[in-house]
Amino acid sequence: MDIYKLITLSQPFATFPQALYKILSEGHTWIEWNKDGTKIRYNNPDRLMHELQALGFKAQDSASLSKNFNDYGFKRLSDARKSRYDPWRNNWTIFAHPNFLRHNADSANAIQRRRARRPRAQSKKSSPCSDDSTW
Repeated sequence: MDIYKLITLSQPFATFPQALYKILSEGHTWIEWNKDGTKIRYNNPDRLMHELQALGFKAQDSASLSKNFNDYGFKRLSDARKSRYDPWRNNWTIFAHPNFLRHNADSANAIQRRRARRPRAQSKKSSPCSDDSTW
C-alpha cells in the first residue's frame, strides 16, 4: 500500500489543502469558491484558523495561515490584511492554485508542500568559552 494512502486513511486531513477543501465543502458564508471554482476567498481569518485547529492544524495567527498558503503554492490575489478592522467583513482575501479546483478533490489531494529552495546559512555563534584553542 502507498504511504500517502496510509497517511490519508489514518488522518483524514493530513495536508492543508485537504483540510481547506473540506471546510469549503461545508458551505460556509465566510469562505467560498468563485463561480468557476478556480479561486477561493474568505473574509474571516479567525474563523478559518479555528476551523483548521478543529481539524488538527496548529495555525495560531494570520502569519501561520499565510505560511500554509505559501508553502503549498497558493497565490494571493487580493489582500484584506490592510483592512483588518472591518466589522462588516466586506473585505475578502482571495487565493488560487492551479490544482485546487472545486469539482476535483483528487487534484487538491495531490498538492504537495514545497521544499525549501536553499538551505539557511548556519551562523556560528562565538563565545569566549567555545573556542577550543584556549584549552
